[in-house]
Amino acid sequence: MHDTDATIRKLQALKALGVRLAVDDFGTGYSSLSYLQRFPIDILKIDRAFVAAIGSDDDKSSLVRAIVSLAKAMQLQAVAEGIETRAQTEILTGLGCDLAQGYYLAHPMDPEALENILHTGFTGALPPLLFTSPTASK
Repeated sequence: MHDTDATIRKLQALKALGVRLAVDDFGTGYSSLSYLQRFPIDILKIDRAFVAAIGSDDDKSSLVRAIVSLAKAMQLQAVAEGIETRAQTEILTGLGCDLAQGYYLAHPMDPEALENILHTGFTGALPPLLFTSPTASK
């Protein structure tokens, strides 16, 4: 990030190849609002610390709401990291979050298990997923 012009050129070259780009752990560390305008990104991943506090910490719930709204305003997808409860899933669905990941939805798995799910379909008891937003198909 020291040479932002070179970084932007490299990211644009990746996008030209069809790669979708995400800002991970948005809202913490080095993530910056200026990145959203300067870099050719597609996805904002909401840090799990904010998701964990949904429903119990109004300030962090407000931050998640703001990040989802910001993503929508900038025509980016919002991905919530670290979903562990049905309540979090329902709140994020209500906020219009596009995608989700976390142990509540599925634990990490080896490639063979994923391949099996892709070929046979998942038969477990997943909650309604957050793939219903109109922007999720971008």
